[in-house]
Amino acid sequence: MERALTLVVLTTTLAALFLTGTDACDNIPSLTWNMTCSMACKTPQLFDVCKETLKDEPYISAMTVYASVAAKRATKAYDDTVYKMADIVATGVPGEERDAYLSCTNRYATARIQMEAAIADMDGCHFERTTQEYDEAVAAVKTCGEKLKAGWPLVAAVAADLDVTTVAANLGALVIARSSSKKP
Repeated sequence: MERALTLVVLTTTLAALFLTGTDACDNIPSLTWNMTCSMACKTPQLFDVCKETLKDEPYISAMTVYASVAAKRATKAYDDTVYKMADIVATGVPGEERDAYLSCTNRYATARIQMEAAIADMDGCHFERTTQEYDEAVAAVKTCGEKLKAGWPLVAAVAADLDVTTVAANLGALVIARSSSKKP
């Protein structure tokens, strides 16, 4: 009986530590990624992107962890797309298309810098500039997409990058809202 009680107390304590997380910021809950995605993403398309982004993460984790993971996935997508843009430009595409891809490369640099700053914010629990960082990253990728014409290579890749950037921003917005709603 005493051994069973000890096991129950130990299990309860470990579960509490797991659910609250030791790497969580103050007032930021740990939730399932499914619940977090449903809160952050109101369209089926973004919900699916969110689930795909977080599927390899612990099912229950701090919302900051999910926001950071999504931002890291966005930066990886940026790197992949910029590499492809460089290849396209190197093949000698015509002037208008070349100019658009060169502009996109600059826009993606801005998006990457802002997303890296958002990652640092999430990891450090400092959210003073995070909304602006996400907004600038979304705007940069969106501006790139507006420069590309239908039928050009990478239109779909840039649209997918905008989706993952939006998911990262939406997850970050959940964290920011939660952190600011609990301040004294």
